Amino acid sequence: MNLEFIELQLEWSSESSIYDLKNLILSELLEYGDPLRWAITSINSLCDEKPQIISVEAVLIMHQDKVKCIRTN
Repeated sequence: MNLEFIELQLEWSSESSIYDLKNLILSELLEYGDPLRWAITSINSLCDEKPQIISVEAVLIMHQDKVKCIRTN
């Protein structure tokens, strides 16, 4: 079992609720490992009609049987 740091860029529609955002973040993180701790570090939007870009940083618990390649920025 290892700990890994990951940064993700996610698109979030302004039509979605804040609860949908939390579920989106957790589902994306679970593809890589079990989230120990995560935070939204920035939100960028070009206009109200386009999806916002959410930056997320997380520390994940990586199990040997569930290792997926992590791309870092």
